[in-house]
Amino acid sequence: MARKKKMSTGKKVGITALAAVIVIGGVAGYATLGKKSTTSNVLNEYLPVDMTTQDLSQMTDSYAFEVAANVQQGLLSRTSSGAPKAGLAKSWSHSKDGLTWTFHLRKGLKWSNGDPLTASDFVYAWQRTVNPKTASQYAYIYSGIKNADAINSGKDKDLSSLGIKAKNKTTLVVTLEHPMPQFQNLMAFPVFFAQDKKFESSLGSKVGTSSSKQVYDGPYKFVGWNGSNKKFKLVPNKNYWNAKAVKNKGVDFQVITDPTAALALYNKGELDQVTLSTPQQIKKYKNSKNFKIYNQSQTDYLEYNQTGKVKGLTNTKIRQALNLATDRKSISQSVSEGLDSAATGITPAGLALTSTGGDFAKTAAKATAYAYNIKKAKKLFAEGMKEAGLKKLTLTIEGSSDSTVTKSTLDTLQQSWSELPGLTVKEKLVPFKQRLLDQENHNFDVVLAAWGADYAEPLTFLNMFVTDGANNDGKWSNKQYDTLINNASDKDALSDTKRTADEIKAEKTLYDDSAVNPVFWVNAATLSNSKVKGVQYFSSGASYYFWNAYRSKK
Repeated sequence: MARKKKMSTGKKVGITALAAVIVIGGVAGYATLGKKSTTSNVLNEYLPVDMTTQDLSQMTDSYAFEVAANVQQGLLSRTSSGAPKAGLAKSWSHSKDGLTWTFHLRKGLKWSNGDPLTASDFVYAWQRTVNPKTASQYAYIYSGIKNADAINSGKDKDLSSLGIKAKNKTTLVVTLEHPMPQFQNLMAFPVFFAQDKKFESSLGSKVGTSSSKQVYDGPYKFVGWNGSNKKFKLVPNKNYWNAKAVKNKGVDFQVITDPTAALALYNKGELDQVTLSTPQQIKKYKNSKNFKIYNQSQTDYLEYNQTGKVKGLTNTKIRQALNLATDRKSISQSVSEGLDSAATGITPAGLALTSTGGDFAKTAAKATAYAYNIKKAKKLFAEGMKEAGLKKLTLTIEGSSDSTVTKSTLDTLQQSWSELPGLTVKEKLVPFKQRLLDQENHNFDVVLAAWGADYAEPLTFLNMFVTDGANNDGKWSNKQYDTLINNASDKDALSDTKRTADEIKAEKTLYDDSAVNPVFWVNAATLSNSKVKGVQYFSSGASYYFWNAYRSKK
C-alpha cells in the first residue's frame, strides 16, 4: 500500500477526499452504462499493468496484493467497514500489556493442493519474509515483532528467535517488542499470510512466478497466469474452509493498459467496472449517476536520489527549490479534471484522525507550507548551486509509461523546473515494472512514485523514510526524523496524543529538509455495473474482496 505498495500512478485517478474522516473501507456500489450485460455469475475485472508476482514475501505493488487478498487469507480478515474479523484463525486474544497475542486456527485447514495448513506454515512464512537472504522489500513492516529488526538486519542469525511460535498445529503465539496499534489490521495484510513450506521448498526463487508455482488457502485459486500473459482467472477453491460462502463462480482478469480500450469494453458489457483514468473521461462522466468515487489513500510523490550519485540532490537548498518550483495545483488539475487534490504532506487526507478527532493531513498541513513560489525557488536554487560548486545541472525525472497521468505530470514539472537558472530537465518514461526496479536499485535522478496505505494510520507513509528503510529509495537520512518515528512506533504507540505529535513533527521534518516532494493525493473514479452486488472496496491494504459479490438478475 502497500513496497510502497508501489503503485502505477495510472491505476486510479486522483479525486479529492469528500470528507476529512477516517475511511478504512466500504462496500463498493455499482451502476452501469453497458450496452449489453454479462449473464454468467463470473465477474469481469482488469488490471492496468502486468501482474508481477504471487510470492507473498516478494510482492510490492497493489495489483499483486489485490489478487493475493482473494486467493489467500490471513489469520484475520476484514469486515465491509474494514474492521478485523476472524479469518483462518477462529479466535484470538492478547495480554493486558498488548505484547502477547494468541491465535487459534480453524481445524482441518488445507492448501489448494490438499496439503494440510497448520500453525507452522505461518512460522515459516514470517521467518522467510524477515530473513535477509529473501531480500523482501516488505520485511520492514514486521518491525515491532520480537527480534524482527535484528534478524532482518543480519544481527541475529537465529530465525527461530522471531516472535512467532507454533504451540501445536492450531495454536500460534506472537510476541511483540512493544504495543502495535495497527497489529490486528496487519494480520489481514498479505505479507503476513501463511506459506506452504512443503510446496515452496523445491521452487527457490521461482515461487509465485506463475499461478502454478503457488498454492492457495483463500476463497479462490489463481489460474492461467504463466508469468507474462494478459489473461488469467480466479476460480473457487474447493479446499477453502468457507467455500460455501463464495457467491460467484470466479473472476476473469485481463491486462488492459489503454484506458480508452478499457472504457470501450465496459460500455460493451465486457467489464463490470472501469477506472476513469484520463481527464477527458472524467469530464465526460463526472456528472453521471454512474460515476462513483472512492478514497484510495494514495500519495503520488517525487523522490530524490540522495545517494551521492546525482550531483546537486544532496544539497538541501536545491531540493527546497525543486519543491517550491512544483506547481501542485496545475498538476492536480491536469490529471483529474479539477477533482484531484494538491498534496500538503506525504500522508493523504481521509486516512486517519488525530487524537482530538480532526483529519491528520489537515492538521499536519499547519506545520508544513508546500507551495508554488518560483521567485523564491530561483533564489534558493542559485544559492544551492553555489554551495554545491555547480554552474549547470541536468536532472532526469522518471515515471511509468503505462500510467495515464505520468506524462502530463512530468510535462508540467519540466516546464516549471526549467525556469531555475542552470537546470536542464529531461523526462524518462519506462514500464511500471522497470520503474519499480529502478527505484529499488537507486537507478534514477528523480522518480515519480506512488504509495497507498497498508493500514489506516500515518505511520504507513511516514515509516518509508527512516534511515536505510527498505522503501527509502532516495536514501535520505535524518536522525531527528528517525527518533520521531521510533517514538511514535514504540514508547508513544498507545498514547494517541503523543503519537500524533510525533507524526506531525515528522511531516514537518520531511518538509523542512525537502526529503521528498508530495505532489497529489489519489483516489478512485469509476463506472460500475449495477447488477454486480457485494464487491468490497478498502482504502487501505489490498483494495478488493470479490468472494461476497454476485451478479443480480435485476
